[in-house]
Amino acid sequence: MNASSTRTSHRTAVRAIASALAMVPLAMALSAGARAAPSASGGCNYYNYHHDESRNAAGPASCSSDCECDGMRTCSDGTCKGDARPALPSCNDARYHWNEAWNSGGAGRCQNDCECDGQRTCVAGACQGKAR
Repeated sequence: MNASSTRTSHRTAVRAIASALAMVPLAMALSAGARAAPSASGGCNYYNYHHDESRNAAGPASCSSDCECDGMRTCSDGTCKGDARPALPSCNDARYHWNEAWNSGGAGRCQNDCECDGQRTCVAGACQGKAR
């Protein structure tokens, strides 16, 4: 292998690693949500709300409330509908719903932008910007 092809291989490897690392914050935030529970107000339509619909009393994907549906899915006519965690360009999208109260560090505390709701960003460990 000559020096030119070695540099090209190195650049390709660096780009692949950088691309993979770009997805880490969202993946970490989504896996952190596995510990989430319904909010005191009963709202359950958040990316970080995880519910195993197969364990519902009425059967898989059957429901009586949004809290019996995973993530952003909603209960309509007794059935869970929609995408639990729809693909968005980033976690800084205005449509991104994250319940900051469920973060491991406490309400409004964060490790990255994906632990902040909507277009809020994580600055020095705290979610900043206008809340919903």
